[in-house]
This record gives sequence, structure tokens and C-alpha cells, in this order.
Amino acid sequence: MAKTFSAVRESFGRIPRWVYIVAALALAIAFPQLERVGIIDTLWLRVGTRTLVYVLLAVGLNLVLGETGLLHLGYVAFFAVGAYSTAILSSPRLGMHWNFWVIIIVAAALSMLFGFVIGLPTLRLRGDYLAIVTLAFGEITRMTFNNWESVTNGPGGIPGIYPPNLFGWVVDKPAEFFYVLLVAVIIIVWLLNNLKNSRIGRAWNALREDEIASHHSGVRPTRVKLLAVVLSSGIAGIAGAIFAYYQQFINPTYFLFMQSTIVVCMVVLGGMGSIPGAIVGAIVLDATPEFIRQTFTKWLPGALGSDFLPGVQTALQTDFDRYRMLIFGVVIVVMVIFRPEGLLPNQLWRRETHADDPREQEQTRQHLFDFEEGQQDLEA
Repeated sequence: MAKTFSAVRESFGRIPRWVYIVAALALAIAFPQLERVGIIDTLWLRVGTRTLVYVLLAVGLNLVLGETGLLHLGYVAFFAVGAYSTAILSSPRLGMHWNFWVIIIVAAALSMLFGFVIGLPTLRLRGDYLAIVTLAFGEITRMTFNNWESVTNGPGGIPGIYPPNLFGWVVDKPAEFFYVLLVAVIIIVWLLNNLKNSRIGRAWNALREDEIASHHSGVRPTRVKLLAVVLSSGIAGIAGAIFAYYQQFINPTYFLFMQSTIVVCMVVLGGMGSIPGAIVGAIVLDATPEFIRQTFTKWLPGALGSDFLPGVQTALQTDFDRYRMLIFGVVIVVMVIFRPEGLLPNQLWRRETHADDPREQEQTRQHLFDFEEGQQDLEA
């Protein structure tokens, strides 16, 4: 069985990378058309549109968590800054209706500014300390929007966000937002892929592997880390702006700490340091809950009868959000045990995960050989 799996994996590995890219793009472009011809429900089109928002967040966080190795638990704060920028500048709340392109630039710039202001004093911290500080920043941002009622309307949120106008094309349908997000994903992934293969990308990886060694090699840790945080913040701001346009309403409940946790899980599940992995992780973790819900509440009852597991159907329909994080936790634990490098790992991460520890190799060698006598130790 293992040999068969290895042979299948090797055969897929021989297929050129561009074939996978073209196939993925063709599937993404055709996805909204499946709803038009009745193959999928509108629900799945909405799930796909929301998933593309998570894809943007995942590839943005991968820049910090995967490439640089920084545990950022307040990433949703930059998402909130982008969303609220759009809601304030393009809604009846303050009587403003700014141009879509100007708002995208403002949302990205404000998010990057927040990333710079927060990153400058905190990036000297490491590990758990950095995680705690970023977590606190995320909560402070949410509470600020929740209590700044004169501008954000507090818990009531901001309704009536005007739909974007792209060169005379008013985007107000899920399929149209899907294509807008798809174009944004393609552009950002292309830019990040080029950046990943540049000198800056190698500096990020060097910091992740050994900060002291990279510093002595000429890398300036604080400056390089700050660049990663600022760029990832801008991506989150763009995602937040488009998300606000799509929802046409936002309030602080969209930006809970749990959202940051979900995005972290997406990056870890897909494979840290891997852009395709972050994309796949976002798709799997966002679509799987709805797939489970539809399986037990619609597809299986339709095939086996409406009385099929009535208790499970009721729980999934009314209390599914309570079990969603449990499902995420189980999936992550299983992945850590059986595939710690992720679904589509970065090659460097894959080698590190499966490589033997040199210290363990040295211990084994010392047990196997008696260096004083120069003979093999039979007690091994």
C-alpha cells in the first residue's frame, strides 16, 4: 500500500507545475457558472466567495507565520481596519461615498500603517511574548470599534455599504464579487511568489531558521520582520475592504479573536511557508464545515430518508458553530501526527520535518561504535 501511494505521488510529481496552475484557474473561473446552470446552490457560491476572502487572509498571514516564523495572533485587527475604512468612507453613516479604488488604497495604507506602528516596538519580542502582544492588539482594535459609537455605531455596526463601482460596472452579486476576489488573489499570489523567490524572501527564511546566524550574515532582523508584517497587514486590509463591500454591513462580531485562530489553522494545515498550501488550507477549513452540514442535513437524509439521524441533523442545523472549532482541532491534531509539514508543504519545511536530528544521529553513532577500541559495540 505504501509503495502504491509513493508511486502515485511520484507520478503526480512529474506533472509540470503550470498544469496544476492552469487547472486550478480554470476550475475557479468555471465555479460561479455551475450555480447559473443549476449544478450547485447559491449557498455554495456564497461559501466560495467567503473562502476567497480567507485565501487572501491566509496568504497574507503566511508571509509572517510561514516565511518569517512569527506567531501573529492579532491578524484579524488589520482585516477589521480595512473593513471599517470601507464602511465609514462608503456608506450613509457619515454621508460619504468614495471611489472604490481610492478606498482600496486607503484601506491597505491604513492597515500597513497600523502594522508599522504595532510592529516597530513589538518585533524585538520572540515566541510567546510576541503572540501575547499581537493577541492583545487584536482585542484592543475590536473593542475600539465596538465603543467608538460616534463613528462606527458600536455594536450596531454600519449598514448600507454602497456596492463598488468598477469603471461603470456595479458589483452587487455573489458571482461578481467572486470574480473580483479571484482577480485580487491572482495578483497578490503572483506578487508574493516573486517576492518569496527574491533576496527579501531568502532573508525571511534565514530569520526563520536562525536569527543569530542570519544577523551575522548581514540580515537586519527588525527591518526584515517589519517589512513582512507591514506587507501582510496591507493584504489583510484589502481583504477587509472587499469583505465589507460584499457583506454591505459590518459590526465588531466579525472580528473576534477566533477569526485569527482560524486563519492560523489554515496556514498550518496547508503548510507553513507554502503559498499553494495556504490556499488549500483556507479552502479546506472554510468549506469542510458546510460540507459536513450539508452531508448530514440534506444529502444523506435525501438518500436514506428524512428520519436519518434526526438528533445529529438538529444539532448541525442549530448548534453547528459550537462544534466547528472542535472539528478544526481534531483536523489539526491528525495533521500534526500524520503529516506535520501540511497538505502542500514548502520543500524546505518538508525536508526539515522528515530529516533526522543530527544530535540523535551522533548519539546513535556513539552507541554503535566504541571509539576507544575502534570496534563495533555489539550492545547496540
